[in-house]
Amino acid sequence: MHIDDNLEGGGDGTVMCRHCGAVTGTLGDPLRDARVRESDPREAGPSVHADAGNFTDRPVLLRQTFCPGCLVMLQAEIVPGDEPSWRTRSLAGPTAEAGQ
Repeated sequence: MHIDDNLEGGGDGTVMCRHCGAVTGTLGDPLRDARVRESDPREAGPSVHADAGNFTDRPVLLRQTFCPGCLVMLQAEIVPGDEPSWRTRSLAGPTAEAGQ
């Protein structure tokens, strides 16, 4: 199953990198086994040049998620450093518990 340019779903419920075949997770948690790097948001590129401290009193970071095999970038987000990622994906269908 084609998920996006970098990920595909296997018939056994796994999600894998389309470039190298490394497993990145499951249909319910496609990026479970991906590698995460957190750094200063200004590393996102030349358009992000202001210090986040000018706009917020919370620490902000660039969170990048990569394939564990070939390190292709799967997602990137600039977020408050004390919060988990809000960008989640699930490709699993509804469970019996969800329908109750």
